[in-house]
Amino acid sequence: MRPSARTTYLLIATLTIPFALFLWWTEADLRPRLELEVEESLAHQARLMHATIGTQAFSDSLADALGEASGSRVTLIDRTGRVIGDSEVGADRLPEVENHAARPEVAAALQGRTGSAIRSSETVSLRLLYVAMPDPRGVLRVSVPLSRADALVMRSRQWVLAGGLVTLLLIGILGRRFVRFWQRPVTHLRDTLDAIGRGEVGRRVGFEGGGVLASVGQSVDETAARVEQRVADLSREATDLSGMFDELEDGVAQVDRDGLIVRANDAFEGWIGRPELTGERIGSLFRDPGNVAAVQAAIAGESGSNESTIGNRTVLLTSRPDAHGALVVLRDLTRTRQLEGIRRDFVANVSHELKTPLTNILGFSEAIAEDDEVPVGPRGFATRIVANSRRMQALVDDLLDLSRIESGAWTPEPVALELATVTREVWSTFDRRPDDPGVALNVAAPEGLVVHADPDAFRQILRNLLDNALRYAPASTAVSVSAAHEDGSVRIVVEDEGPGIPTAHLERVFERFYRVDAARSREAGGTGLGLSIVKHLVGAHGGEVGIESEVGNGTRVWIIMPGQTAPGGTSSAD
Repeated sequence: MRPSARTTYLLIATLTIPFALFLWWTEADLRPRLELEVEESLAHQARLMHATIGTQAFSDSLADALGEASGSRVTLIDRTGRVIGDSEVGADRLPEVENHAARPEVAAALQGRTGSAIRSSETVSLRLLYVAMPDPRGVLRVSVPLSRADALVMRSRQWVLAGGLVTLLLIGILGRRFVRFWQRPVTHLRDTLDAIGRGEVGRRVGFEGGGVLASVGQSVDETAARVEQRVADLSREATDLSGMFDELEDGVAQVDRDGLIVRANDAFEGWIGRPELTGERIGSLFRDPGNVAAVQAAIAGESGSNESTIGNRTVLLTSRPDAHGALVVLRDLTRTRQLEGIRRDFVANVSHELKTPLTNILGFSEAIAEDDEVPVGPRGFATRIVANSRRMQALVDDLLDLSRIESGAWTPEPVALELATVTREVWSTFDRRPDDPGVALNVAAPEGLVVHADPDAFRQILRNLLDNALRYAPASTAVSVSAAHEDGSVRIVVEDEGPGIPTAHLERVFERFYRVDAARSREAGGTGLGLSIVKHLVGAHGGEVGIESEVGNGTRVWIIMPGQTAPGGTSSAD
């Protein structure tokens, strides 16, 4: 169907709707309004008749007189519903008229209300509107045929239908010319919009004047100009971002979901040692399988990272998912690792050099503090020196342990260790309970549960965790150690009932020297290195460590270590 014909039919259909609505209105609104006016008029007539007849008795002659005077049908009915008189029914036929007590309007009037109803009269064979009023003698009912209202509604419909047919005829004649008049500029406007949509942002409509189409065309031209400017701005931004991308010191590459490189900057190509990497499969560019696994994880939707060596340089590969696949970044960590090595060596050397003087200070101060011949005042000073020397000695020992672990010079030598036995052994080494001597130990683990770990390292892990729990456990509470198998490993949980740790601090508690409450930790003798040492020792065994805590609900530190279960075994607690 041609557009012009389609538009004409659309106009015809659109204009037909108001005519249909008008026809519906004549039935839904006009007719009820007319019937309501007739009803109100009849009610007024009935009131006038009631006032006119006074106390006259109901009779057929009275009904005839009232009907002739009003031009309406008047029916007089006694209180039993029997028709006494009817202006449209002869006196000889009245005995044949049925009792009217059940008629809706009569029933309402007999109950003392003005009643009305519309129905076809069986007596006179017409569609009538009835209004009945209560009367001490019975009911005075007035009715008129609704033929006048029906005729008015029908006449309105005829005029509307005639007007509608004439209008539709005019539309059919003039519509095609009207459509042709509008079609040409609309087609031009459509073609221009299509061209702009295809990227020809330089196209313009070029309408002039003040009409509606001219206004739309001018709006399209203004929008096209803004789009053209925005495209130019985006092009410049893309050029700038491309330059920045290529100038990044970190190697950056975008990989699609098939593992093919979409784009790589100069630094990335420099790390790989090959230019023009677009279209290359990224898995073929790395020898370290950890790098390939990290990229594949990002393509699958999970971020990954891996530290490896390329030539004589240390490189950290990080990858994260993006909308097209993954974004891969290579960062040079060579200098960072060198500085970390220097720092470790410095800490180890300083700690080692401090051990001898600290030992001497501690020895002499202990001798002074325990000598009864020394006055009380100097002995008190010596006691403080002893306490602080021990704290510094513990700090130096922890620093040496941490440096030894981080340096890579130490590797664990795992053996089978029964968890419950080792836990109780470590607990027994605490000769003094900090703050409160009434803290108990509960061990909830199968007796035969075995952990594969370096004996000294595992005891140090447990010592640091139990020591931390013991420092913060309130009086008359317990430190609980529980364990269970988890995917071929052993999950060990050390839990206390202490004050807990705010959520904001949980991510940093494994950092060296980090204290949630520095003053309290220092009073309790902590060095701030215990959890950092635990993290490194667990990591050296290929395990994991984590912490869960809420303020006021205690703290749970968990570690996952390699393990197996010896035959038999039951749960136990101390």
